[in-house]
Amino acid sequence: MKHKLILIMAVIIGYSSLAFANFEKNFKKSIKEKVDIDVEIQLKKPLRSFDGQYFVIGRTANGNIFPVIVSTDGKHFVGLSSVMNFSKEDSKMIMDEINKAGEEKMKSDREALLKLFAEFKDYDFIALEGKTKNLPTKIVVTDPDCPYCRKHLEEIEKELESAHLKLIFAPVHEKEAFIKAQLILNAQTKAKTTKEKIALLRKYYKDIKLSKTEQNTDIKQVQYTTERILNSGLVEGVPFIFNLSETKE
Repeated sequence: MKHKLILIMAVIIGYSSLAFANFEKNFKKSIKEKVDIDVEIQLKKPLRSFDGQYFVIGRTANGNIFPVIVSTDGKHFVGLSSVMNFSKEDSKMIMDEINKAGEEKMKSDREALLKLFAEFKDYDFIALEGKTKNLPTKIVVTDPDCPYCRKHLEEIEKELESAHLKLIFAPVHEKEAFIKAQLILNAQTKAKTTKEKIALLRKYYKDIKLSKTEQNTDIKQVQYTTERILNSGLVEGVPFIFNLSETKE
């Protein structure tokens, strides 16, 4: 009986290994064919929200992460989208895993990231003061139309209990996201307190109809920060959180 059980377990493990090998082969082939990127699977987790679908984080040769939703056979994938109705468990898992993968990438890119963010002026950031003075500072690369950036903003008061935050915009969505970001930057001079700045952010971090005047906003400032950040090869998605310092300067 014992030998039979061992044999059955060996067969199950063998099938599982074969299934993953096929999934990985199909996934890597699909990514290569559609976006011409070579990736290795860093993480594969089943989703509760979509039966038979997996959340996968691929990693490129230079360490960049590639988070996508993938079919059971690994042949089809889609990028994360605000129209996907994830369960709370899946949303938390996805955010946690993206942040974890991003942290690993940042360790190797720290010096380059410090140099990149040092290029920007104070007025390119939205500075939010933490609860106390002696706290670390984090830079958050963000986008008003990104669903996970909006989720991050929902809980920002809690994060400010343990860190100072400096938000900088690098929208990955359509022009409306650039306009919203620029409107926030233009209006922040009148927002003297962190509470007022958060209220300003929340005004635009949602689906709203922009007026004709707003639609004609000059967005060169946001275009510049976006191009510098996304073309650096150091940041490939948002929200991107970087630990700038251990304590406030």
